[in-house]
Order: sequence, then C-alpha cells, then structure tokens
Amino acid sequence: MNGRTCLITGATDGIGKEAAIELAKKGCNLILIGRSKTKGKKVVEQIRKVADSHVDIDYLIADLMLMKEVSRVADEVSKKYPRIDVLLNNVGAYFTSREVTEEGFERTFALNHLGYFLMTKKLLPLVEKSNYKRIVNVSSSAHYGIDFEFDNMNGEKKYAGFETYKKSKLANVMFTYELAKRIEGTGITANCLHPGFVSTNFGKNNNFFWRNAIRLAMMLTAINVKDGAKTSVHLACSDEVKNITGKFFANSQVKKGSSKAKNDKHNVKLWELSEEFVKPFL
Repeated sequence: MNGRTCLITGATDGIGKEAAIELAKKGCNLILIGRSKTKGKKVVEQIRKVADSHVDIDYLIADLMLMKEVSRVADEVSKKYPRIDVLLNNVGAYFTSREVTEEGFERTFALNHLGYFLMTKKLLPLVEKSNYKRIVNVSSSAHYGIDFEFDNMNGEKKYAGFETYKKSKLANVMFTYELAKRIEGTGITANCLHPGFVSTNFGKNNNFFWRNAIRLAMMLTAINVKDGAKTSVHLACSDEVKNITGKFFANSQVKKGSSKAKNDKHNVKLWELSEEFVKPFL
C-alpha cells in the first residue's frame, strides 16, 4: 500500500481507528474524518508511532450526520488531493430514541446511510482517477431479517432503535449492490462487510439501560477491534479481491447477503430517493 491514499470515516474509535493503524503500517497515506479535534489529534499521534515515517496522515473534522458537513469535507478533500485509492465508509451509530437532524432526516438514516451515499457520490471522481479504485462500506449482519420500509424511512410512523439500525445496515448493502452496477466498466470495485460483533464504544451515546446492556453483551461475546477491522483491511488491501465487486463479506470471505438486499427494484428506488434527499448538497 506504499504511496496509496485511503480515506476513512469514523476513524477516531473502534474498527475505523484500528483499520487506520493497520493501513498505516502497510505504508498507506491516510485521510481520517471525525467529529472531535481532541480525539483526532490523539489518534494521529498514536498512528504516527507505528507507521513508517513517510506516511502522511491528514485529519479533517466534520459531523457526518449532517449532509452539509459531508458535502463540505468532501469538497475540502477534492481540493487537496488528486486521487483517492480506497474510500472506506466506516462511520455508524445506533440510537434508541428518535431524533431528527436540523436537515430533517432521522439521525440513524442520515449518519449510517445518507452520509455513505453522499460521500461516495462526491468523491467518486477522485476514486476514478486512481489505478487502484476501491470503495468499502462497513455494514453488518444486522441487515438480515429486516425489510426496508420506504413509507417509514425517517421513522415518522414508528420507531424502534435496533430495527432502525438494522434497516440502515440493509441500506448499506442495497446501496453497495446498486453502486457496483452503476460503476461497472470504470474499474472501481464496491463491496460491503460485516466486521463481527466488536468490543467498541458502539452504543455508548444511549440511555443507561441500553448502554450497559450493550456493554455486557460485548463483555460476553464480542471480538476485539483488531479482529473486527480485519475484513475492512482485507477489502482495502488484498489482491484476492481486486476483481471482486458488488459483494457482501464477513471474516474476509464472500457471504450471501440478505434476500431483501437483492431486490433490484428496491435498490434502484433507494438510490433515486437518496439522490433526491442529497440533491441540495451536491
């Protein structure tokens, strides 16, 4: 990966941070995006201790729950960099209570799906300029056993935290499958993945009950962040996947995605609606 450039969202914690560390060890230049200036500074310092001296690390601040922030930081990247070799859409969260952003989107849908969609749309020209051309979307096995509700995208009719999270992860897979079709012939690959149930700060933003319930589950069954980042790093680096696109991975292997994610009409509908939602920010 020497000399290649990888952009990672949600890079100050969990598997995003660990993926950044592993990629830097392989000689990859990094563009990291997160919300916190303090956490970003600490992560960059931590990565520099293990990375080769020639590795460049850039940290950009943005709240990726807001499409205006996604658009702004993508424009900043486009002005500073001639190309992106790997785009790793990693940021995500789970919220037990429904809240709507100032732009009118339910925050799970905004952060976990629309942010991926808009970031990819804005940076696709930079990926196309690379001779490496990989897009990696972190999803989850939580996308199984749920259908996408087009009449309840913002949780306006009903809201349940984990169901909403599952639908957002299904949207990641649907988006990846449709993206792979739309960029066919460009040389760009687009894949998504389940990282595993990883011991991270996931869910800490929720109320006392859910925060501690998630923490207990992690203590009992979760894998560590190093293992959780392996599939992301594999899709970013491995020669084994250089010609594979439009697939769902787990444990660095192609897995069968949800049957609901293979509904071509629904995937096109989600794409077209997402385009309408982010149109003001393009």
